[in-house]
Amino acid sequence: MTTRPQFAASVRPMGKRRSRLPLVMCFLSLWILGLGMQPVVADTLILAAAADSIPTSYVENGKPTGILIDVIHEAFRRAGYKVEVRLMPWARCIAAAKSGAVDGIFSVFKTPERQQFMTYTDEVLITQVQAFFVRADSSLTFDGDLTKLTGISIGVIKKTSYGPRLDAALTTGIFKKIDVTTNSELNVRKLIAGRVDMIPSYRNIVLSTAKTLGSLDKIKQLSPEIEAIPSYLAFTKKRDFTQLIRDYDKAIASMKKDGSYEQLFNRYLQ
Repeated sequence: MTTRPQFAASVRPMGKRRSRLPLVMCFLSLWILGLGMQPVVADTLILAAAADSIPTSYVENGKPTGILIDVIHEAFRRAGYKVEVRLMPWARCIAAAKSGAVDGIFSVFKTPERQQFMTYTDEVLITQVQAFFVRADSSLTFDGDLTKLTGISIGVIKKTSYGPRLDAALTTGIFKKIDVTTNSELNVRKLIAGRVDMIPSYRNIVLSTAKTLGSLDKIKQLSPEIEAIPSYLAFTKKRDFTQLIRDYDKAIASMKKDGSYEQLFNRYLQ
């Protein structure tokens, strides 16, 4: 298994002779440490996921839990690797993968920008159905044509991709206002309070969030859906995870084949 380099042990004394390691190596070690790449426990993968994304990844009784947390742990158990999952705001997940502060993140859409600093697995972790949500008393409609949403205010989560269609629309000036926040709960609260007209979201996350807030009756989904987008586990390009990705893909494929993948989803969605 590929692990993070143990920089703290890069210079060792050699008997009574003083080490003559070139100064450039010392400076290089200091420069790498300055980037925030810290030594970690060997043989343990550090993976990050979005916090407060019920039912896929969230904290319960002080521990990370959720559909995707369970899927990831089972996949790597089968593959023979130890995993630690850390939950954080999604923008921090992206930054941590880019810098190499974590080994990987999930679940993440493929975009050209992200593929510059992350290597994606082949197996889809989850297909996320993106849809618009509005207040229950809203008269807004959606017929599938994003260009008809001119003048609408929309709430989004920082550094989140909503798939190629909506991502492109968010850059064209269609929407009157784009209000950015850090997680699903804050986005739902903004919608209910009338600060935005609509929010896009993975359907199960926004419905579970609203249910937790006791506000499920205050929002509704617009049809049709925006699009269904495959989402993956992806690893930082700061280290080589080629063999590990092969092992993971094999494990996920076996879970889908024997039915355990679907069983984990049903445990939370029924």
